[in-house]
Amino acid sequence: MSLIRLVYASHSLLDDSNRREELGGILSSARRFNEANDITGFLLATRGAFAQVLEGEAARLSETYARIEADPRHTGLQVLSRAPVAERLFAGWTMGVAEHDETTQFIFGLYGVTPETDLPTQPVDALLDLAGELARRPD
Repeated sequence: MSLIRLVYASHSLLDDSNRREELGGILSSARRFNEANDITGFLLATRGAFAQVLEGEAARLSETYARIEADPRHTGLQVLSRAPVAERLFAGWTMGVAEHDETTQFIFGLYGVTPETDLPTQPVDALLDLAGELARRPD
């Protein structure tokens, strides 16, 4: 099996009034699907955008990304990177998540993510480093 890492960003269409519930629903279904398909990854979420890292076998990632593209909760999807990798960065995560909020604002800011320069404008390396940093945080 050749391992692929896909990184994409998109603009969030989640409504602030039920944002947490919607995000919880996204994570719940992603974790079930990813576990069944040997996909790992990490989702970064701000009020206005998403960036996600997905890792797995090429055909399964293509199927997963097609499902993500069809999701009406975001728009303007752009694949930032799709490349073979030797190992997973998020091996322990069927889908980890970090949301830009009061407790993570400083860390997001260290990697250049601000309301003026949201996730879709960040370099892939910065997104991977940010996700890796946030994945190591204790809950």
